[in-house]
Amino acid sequence: MSKKITIWLSILIALSMLLAACAQPQEAEVQPTAEQTEPTQAEEAAQGPIKIGILSAFTGVFSAFGEMQRTGYEMALEEWGGTVAGREIQIIEEDDQLNNELAVTKAKKLVEQDKINILTGLVSGDEGLAVGAYMKDKNIPVLPMYSASEDMTMREWFPLMVRDTWTGAQSMDVFGYWLATEKGWKKVYMIGEDYSYPYNQGGGFKRGFCRGGGEEVTTVWHPVPLDDYSSIIAQIPLDQGYDAVMYNGSGSDAVAFTKQWVDLGMVGKIPLIGQSNTFEQGDLPSMPLEAVTGGLNAHHYAESLTSPEAVAFAEKYQEKYGRPPAAAAEFAYDVMRLILRAIEKTNGDVSDPTALVAAMKEVDQSDAPRGPLTLDEFNAVIENVYIREVQVGEDGKAFNQVLLYTPNVTQFGPYDKDVYMAQPIDSNSYPPDKCSDLPTEMLEAENVYEFLEYK
Repeated sequence: MSKKITIWLSILIALSMLLAACAQPQEAEVQPTAEQTEPTQAEEAAQGPIKIGILSAFTGVFSAFGEMQRTGYEMALEEWGGTVAGREIQIIEEDDQLNNELAVTKAKKLVEQDKINILTGLVSGDEGLAVGAYMKDKNIPVLPMYSASEDMTMREWFPLMVRDTWTGAQSMDVFGYWLATEKGWKKVYMIGEDYSYPYNQGGGFKRGFCRGGGEEVTTVWHPVPLDDYSSIIAQIPLDQGYDAVMYNGSGSDAVAFTKQWVDLGMVGKIPLIGQSNTFEQGDLPSMPLEAVTGGLNAHHYAESLTSPEAVAFAEKYQEKYGRPPAAAAEFAYDVMRLILRAIEKTNGDVSDPTALVAAMKEVDQSDAPRGPLTLDEFNAVIENVYIREVQVGEDGKAFNQVLLYTPNVTQFGPYDKDVYMAQPIDSNSYPPDKCSDLPTEMLEAENVYEFLEYK
């Protein structure tokens, strides 16, 4: 065979093999890339657990409030079985011991290491302000469970701050106004803890008391914590026409104060009243009955509420923890329910914090144990205020009995919001003690509180 024929045959055979290969294609085995075998970070975030960071004072002078918060949010989580919209809820707790610097350090850890989706907890006013300032640019919703410094939802507010609980002045403005208008009191001697939350409680009390016709709220501040109140109590002027002494403090400070009130023979000499936390259930069992019985105070919750929602909550809490719930537990319960209900509304999608907060504002909170709740333009709660009196039950234990209530109280009370925020920030020197020194615009608010019988 010639060389040319051999070459052409080789070409024809090669072409035949190529055509056969084209006619019967073989499936090539495709090797998956790393991106195809492993979920992306976005997919993991959408499918993995929703991380809720809880920053609170689980140890230290106000540890009772941290523990009460834990009981409240645990109850809410149990109602959902630990999952919402098919996604696991992962709780990451951090103890800040009510130290502001430590609180910011722990918040940073939750944000940067734990990659939380939501931050909640917080007990004190200073703690809340410090953590709020740090969280302002972190694009993470922040929901204080108890921290009540008003500027968190006023002068220092940012859109991802949602406060479903209270401000320090909110209940006390009502309380001061009631004492002045309904009981006719003119002068109160106030002893308070020297930090932001009692400043705000005292500021609200002074504004309401003065607007209602009171004349003076003499104020004495003390460092936190304090063990010995003997010199402070000894200096109370009993001959200068004061209608009562108000202890503007809580926690172990309030326990120590009430014990020394008895030890120094003050029972029966002048009425002792309290700020919102002074006679709370977390500390009330440790206080002497002779000091606290009859003690007037005001808050947004009371263990004696009788609505079906309040009774069901109190009974469930008593069964689970063996004691009546306090406001800090109820607040934490409501906040966690708000978070979980908002997650339900977004079908488990927490990738857009702004949308999640928008969902929170749409949640129906008319079934809250403490009464119906709504949020204002600053994401701050509008709610009832209860005038309470410490009484002793048939079991010999002290509790807060509701006397009257005022519905729909906002963080600005009866005041125009712009006028209110133009005033100096509450401090240990403002508002002034004498009502005549208060700005006229704060004494002439047009709206008045309505006090209703609680049924």
